[in-house]
Amino acid sequence: MKAKIFACCSALALAALTGCSGSQTAINRSLGQAEATRILTTENTLDAGIKSSANSKLETARALKEDGKIEEAQALAEQSELEMRLAIAKSENEMAKSEDKKLEEALRADEERKVLYQSILDKETRR
Repeated sequence: MKAKIFACCSALALAALTGCSGSQTAINRSLGQAEATRILTTENTLDAGIKSSANSKLETARALKEDGKIEEAQALAEQSELEMRLAIAKSENEMAKSEDKKLEEALRADEERKVLYQSILDKETRR
Protein backbone atom coordinates (compact mmCIF):
# COMPACT_ATOMS: atom_id res chain seq x y z
CA MET A 1 0.00 0.00 0.00
CA LYS A 2 2.81 2.41 0.87
CA ALA A 3 4.45 1.67 -2.46
CA LYS A 4 1.24 2.47 -4.33
CA ILE A 5 0.92 5.77 -2.52
CA PHE A 6 4.59 6.56 -3.19
CA ALA A 7 4.21 5.72 -6.86
CA CYS A 8 1.13 7.88 -7.24
CA CYS A 9 2.80 10.77 -5.44
CA SER A 10 5.88 10.36 -7.63
CA ALA A 11 3.77 10.48 -10.76
CA LEU A 12 1.96 13.59 -9.57
CA ALA A 13 5.21 15.26 -8.57
CA LEU A 14 6.72 14.48 -11.96
CA ALA A 15 3.69 15.95 -13.69
CA ALA A 16 3.82 19.07 -11.50
CA LEU A 17 7.55 19.59 -12.01
CA THR A 18 7.26 19.41 -15.76
CA GLY A 19 4.96 22.35 -16.25
CA CYS A 20 5.69 22.80 -19.94
CA SER A 21 3.22 23.38 -22.72
CA GLY A 22 -0.07 21.47 -22.78
CA SER A 23 1.15 18.58 -24.91
CA GLN A 24 4.49 18.38 -23.09
CA THR A 25 2.69 18.26 -19.77
CA ALA A 26 0.35 15.56 -21.04
CA ILE A 27 3.15 13.35 -22.34
CA ASN A 28 5.22 13.86 -19.20
CA ARG A 29 2.19 12.96 -17.09
CA SER A 30 1.53 9.85 -19.18
CA LEU A 31 5.16 8.78 -18.98
CA GLY A 32 5.24 9.49 -15.24
CA GLN A 33 2.11 7.47 -14.60
CA ALA A 34 3.40 4.59 -16.71
CA GLU A 35 6.72 4.67 -14.84
CA ALA A 36 4.95 4.73 -11.47
CA THR A 37 2.83 1.76 -12.53
CA ARG A 38 5.98 -0.02 -13.74
CA ILE A 39 7.45 0.44 -10.25
CA LEU A 40 4.34 -1.21 -8.81
CA THR A 41 4.84 -4.18 -11.09
CA THR A 42 8.10 -5.00 -9.35
CA GLU A 43 6.12 -5.83 -6.20
CA ASN A 44 3.91 -8.39 -7.91
CA THR A 45 4.54 -11.63 -9.70
CA LEU A 46 3.25 -10.81 -13.15
CA ASP A 47 2.91 -12.46 -16.50
CA ALA A 48 6.40 -12.01 -17.96
CA GLY A 49 5.09 -11.53 -21.50
CA ILE A 50 2.73 -8.71 -20.57
CA LYS A 51 5.34 -7.05 -18.37
CA SER A 52 7.97 -7.25 -21.11
CA SER A 53 5.58 -5.87 -23.72
CA ALA A 54 4.55 -2.99 -21.47
CA ASN A 55 8.15 -2.12 -20.61
CA SER A 56 9.08 -2.19 -24.29
CA LYS A 57 6.21 0.15 -25.13
CA LEU A 58 7.27 2.51 -22.35
CA GLU A 59 10.83 2.66 -23.68
CA THR A 60 9.51 3.23 -27.22
CA ALA A 61 7.28 6.03 -25.91
CA ARG A 62 10.30 7.72 -24.34
CA ALA A 63 12.18 7.48 -27.63
CA LEU A 64 9.21 8.87 -29.56
CA LYS A 65 9.02 11.79 -27.14
CA GLU A 66 12.68 12.57 -27.76
CA ASP A 67 11.98 12.49 -31.52
CA GLY A 68 9.17 15.00 -31.05
CA LYS A 69 6.36 12.54 -31.82
CA ILE A 70 4.37 13.61 -28.78
CA GLU A 71 0.94 12.18 -29.66
CA GLU A 72 2.32 8.76 -30.59
CA ALA A 73 4.47 8.74 -27.46
CA GLN A 74 1.55 9.64 -25.24
CA ALA A 75 -0.67 6.94 -26.75
CA LEU A 76 2.05 4.32 -26.33
CA ALA A 77 2.79 5.40 -22.75
CA GLU A 78 -0.88 5.16 -21.86
CA GLN A 79 -1.15 1.76 -23.51
CA SER A 80 1.90 0.61 -21.56
CA GLU A 81 0.37 1.77 -18.29
CA LEU A 82 -2.92 0.03 -19.05
CA GLU A 83 -1.13 -3.22 -19.87
CA MET A 84 0.78 -3.04 -16.59
CA ARG A 85 -2.41 -2.31 -14.66
CA LEU A 86 -4.06 -5.28 -16.36
CA ALA A 87 -1.14 -7.50 -15.39
CA ILE A 88 -1.36 -6.28 -11.77
CA ALA A 89 -5.12 -6.91 -11.72
CA LYS A 90 -4.63 -10.42 -13.09
CA SER A 91 -1.97 -11.12 -10.47
CA GLU A 92 -4.18 -9.83 -7.66
CA ASN A 93 -7.08 -11.89 -9.01
CA GLU A 94 -4.97 -15.05 -8.95
CA MET A 95 -3.85 -14.32 -5.38
CA ALA A 96 -7.48 -13.76 -4.34
CA LYS A 97 -8.51 -17.05 -5.96
CA SER A 98 -5.73 -18.86 -4.12
CA GLU A 99 -6.71 -17.30 -0.79
CA ASP A 100 -10.36 -18.13 -1.45
CA LYS A 101 -9.46 -21.77 -2.11
CA LYS A 102 -7.47 -21.96 1.14
CA LEU A 103 -10.35 -20.45 3.11
CA GLU A 104 -12.82 -22.84 1.48
CA GLU A 105 -10.66 -25.82 2.47
CA ALA A 106 -10.36 -24.53 6.03
CA LEU A 107 -14.12 -24.05 6.26
CA ARG A 108 -14.71 -27.56 4.93
CA ALA A 109 -12.30 -28.94 7.56
CA ASP A 110 -14.11 -26.97 10.28
CA GLU A 111 -17.43 -28.41 9.14
CA GLU A 112 -16.00 -31.95 9.25
CA ARG A 113 -14.67 -31.36 12.77
CA LYS A 114 -18.05 -30.00 13.82
CA VAL A 115 -19.81 -33.14 12.56
CA LEU A 116 -17.25 -35.34 14.32
CA TYR A 117 -17.57 -33.46 17.62
CA GLN A 118 -21.35 -33.46 17.35
CA SER A 119 -21.39 -37.24 16.87
CA ILE A 120 -19.11 -37.70 19.90
CA LEU A 121 -21.36 -35.42 21.95
CA ASP A 122 -24.46 -37.33 20.84
CA LYS A 123 -22.87 -40.66 21.85
CA GLU A 124 -21.86 -39.31 25.25
CA THR A 125 -25.29 -37.84 25.99
CA ARG A 126 -27.05 -41.15 25.14
CA ARG A 127 -25.18 -42.99 27.91
